[in-house]
Amino acid sequence: MTKINKALSLTLAAVVSMPTLAENINTDDFSFGGRIEARGVLADSDFSDASRVRLNGQGKHEINDAITAVGKFEFEVTQDEDASTENDTRYLYVGAETAYGTVTYGTQDNAVTYLTNFTDMAEYFSGYTNGHITASDDRAEDTLLYSVTKGDLTFNASANLKATENGGGVMVAYKLLPSVELSAGYAATEGFDTNLNPNNIAGLDETESSDVYMIGARYTKDGFLLAGLVQTGSYGGSDFDAVDAYAAYAFGKNNVNVSYNYYSADDISELDINFVAFEYARYIDDVAVYASYKIAINSDTSAGPGHNNNSADEFVIGARYSF
Repeated sequence: MTKINKALSLTLAAVVSMPTLAENINTDDFSFGGRIEARGVLADSDFSDASRVRLNGQGKHEINDAITAVGKFEFEVTQDEDASTENDTRYLYVGAETAYGTVTYGTQDNAVTYLTNFTDMAEYFSGYTNGHITASDDRAEDTLLYSVTKGDLTFNASANLKATENGGGVMVAYKLLPSVELSAGYAATEGFDTNLNPNNIAGLDETESSDVYMIGARYTKDGFLLAGLVQTGSYGGSDFDAVDAYAAYAFGKNNVNVSYNYYSADDISELDINFVAFEYARYIDDVAVYASYKIAINSDTSAGPGHNNNSADEFVIGARYSF
């Protein structure tokens, strides 16, 4: 493992593009890990596989007393129904930490990801409502992110620089108490990723800009976590509203939780989401096993092809080994 860490440390130094780092890199500042996760999904008597593998590494190097270089990568490989593999770059960024905040560039979180993570906590059925707009998605390519935390206040600002998806967002969060945190954010995208409308969804105007206002809160105490997120905005020329809620109780090595996801756009019914999900997970050192059941609150509960159909009742069982 020492040899692996040394090699990956030197690779990270090259990515940061600072020769001095390569000469003096400290392997103690580099971590390497990942996960192997087997997941099966049963929807409307149709079984599908959702297994995946992730590999990641991240490191820091102190350039001087004022600046610390940072970098991170994470890649994911999933297997499609036809046994082919799909590769996804989840993170690939470099930047610098200072006393005035952290600036990073690459494929990474958006500014509002800190807020959407309030409710995106379940092993499987959560975080379904913020992914349509590039600037409010969990991550985005060609993104410049500034983040600073001073005491109980956290502020993020991001700019999405990809030519076809220009935009950005801001987010502010404040801890009223150690157990209570409030947050608000705004994100907007001028362009439109053509991959977001592969089926030519009716009512979706790819020439229109999109934006979203968000407000959220979370409460954590003695194993309890309660969180809520409300969104309103415009997507592809259609006004939408969305609500996420998450409640969990952790005891020992166990976690039970319930999540609720709702999304409704005025002119794009194909994107409607309305479900509640229940989950049990058990964590044993580096191993996690879990089972989740989603109940669709729609008039049409047919699954259709593939898993994660928004209108279908679904049952998921999974096991994960992290290293």
